[in-house]
Amino acid sequence: MIPRDWVFLLVVFALSSNACGVYWSSHVDTNTSHWSIYRESSNFSFNLSSSVEGKISPVESRYRSLNPYQSYYEEVGTNDVRLRQRTNALEGSYKSTDEIMMKSTVNPNDIDILVDKPIGTGIYEIEYKNEQWPVFIRAGRTLDYSGQQINDRDFEGNNGDFVGANFLYNHELSKEQRSVIWLQRMNATVLATNDTILLAEFKPTKYLGYQIKAKTTGIADLSYKLRNSQYDFTHQNYPALSEGEERYYGTYDLARKIEMKTVFEKSDDTDDEVDSWLPCCGNGGWNDLALLDQKGFRTDVKEIFDCTRYKETTMD
Repeated sequence: MIPRDWVFLLVVFALSSNACGVYWSSHVDTNTSHWSIYRESSNFSFNLSSSVEGKISPVESRYRSLNPYQSYYEEVGTNDVRLRQRTNALEGSYKSTDEIMMKSTVNPNDIDILVDKPIGTGIYEIEYKNEQWPVFIRAGRTLDYSGQQINDRDFEGNNGDFVGANFLYNHELSKEQRSVIWLQRMNATVLATNDTILLAEFKPTKYLGYQIKAKTTGIADLSYKLRNSQYDFTHQNYPALSEGEERYYGTYDLARKIEMKTVFEKSDDTDDEVDSWLPCCGNGGWNDLALLDQKGFRTDVKEIFDCTRYKETTMD
């Protein structure tokens, strides 16, 4: 007869690569709970610079007049860091400039999965470490339009955080926009027992900065979301720590600046432990601490990256 503790938990991990990039996935299953993760990235750099100026006007052919129309679309992204822009315009005067710089790197080291079960407890800790797949995007755009109608949309996302703006049914629209997005590294932690997953945390160190100034004469929808690192098993998602939606009808001058940053310190098991008082040691003592606080107390180590370019490259 196989002891129960040998079969309570299923942890599956896969790391693969192809011509397009590298990806890995894993899932943790207990008797009543399921959690999974999927990551994909690649080694590349990308630069774009463009400008357009002119009149969107009818084209006369031999048999009929062709209605004027302008369309613009761009999307770049990897490892859940994304930038999207879309513009559609009818007859009118149009001018725009665009600049995008993007770089993505995949560290060749394997992704580590560490499984630990302290003696005398029924709690397993599964740690996903060593994903050093940084991504960096810097982008800027200007737009000036006057005419029959224009719709313009943009979206900037970084591992669950996002900022978006939709300008719809505008006869006149002008905007100046820039964004800085970077991902430095990622790790994740899962705590589980025989029957259920107690806690799952997705912990990327990341930054999203967004700034826009716009004059709109139609509808302006503005939104953002900062995502929680802890998974909600009831709703099967990562809920928002902060989010907002705004809508404006009419003629407005709008200015907006948003910065989101999360940092999770990386520890190294090879470092010597340092003496430390246990936090919150009240009447309950050790049993009164949160599960994550019961982990070993270890010193922080020098970052894989010195972070200089990340800290300097913000919206300031």
